[in-house]
Amino acid sequence: MKVFLVGPMGTGKSTTGRNLSEKLDYDFYDIDKLIEKEERRKIKDIFEQDGEDYFRQKESKALSETKTLQNVVIATGGGIVEREENRLFLENEDKVIFLDSSPERQYERTKDSKKRPLLNDGDSLEILKKLYEERFNFYEAVSKKKISMDNSNIEEILRKIINFLDK
Repeated sequence: MKVFLVGPMGTGKSTTGRNLSEKLDYDFYDIDKLIEKEERRKIKDIFEQDGEDYFRQKESKALSETKTLQNVVIATGGGIVEREENRLFLENEDKVIFLDSSPERQYERTKDSKKRPLLNDGDSLEILKKLYEERFNFYEAVSKKKISMDNSNIEEILRKIINFLDK
């Protein structure tokens, strides 16, 4: 089984993914980290040096490389749903979970980070609200389950995910 976690930046996909993979005794893949490892540089630097489109190409390639994996939890980047090819890929997967989070919670979780290139140009909260609005329907379209991260602790979230996976 493959479990994909999708949702906006700052929702906790990586943290939830790591915890879930431990509980299931699965491998954990973080697409952003895989890209950083392959590129030998931070995402922030990839955006600055080669642009967002280059990064999105790398993201699509990394996603497609998960096709043959089994017994894994995969945390995707917040913008993975931007490209139609990624949406089509995820729509064909059975276990795609949308970790939903208000832009205000995302902001609280990302406001001190310098690693988020899309938040470096202007009012971070407004940018998060705009991205949330633009991408929300895509997250819903590719996912089979939506879980609200607001006002939930990690144990509640993991229980909801595992209940969904057991169906």
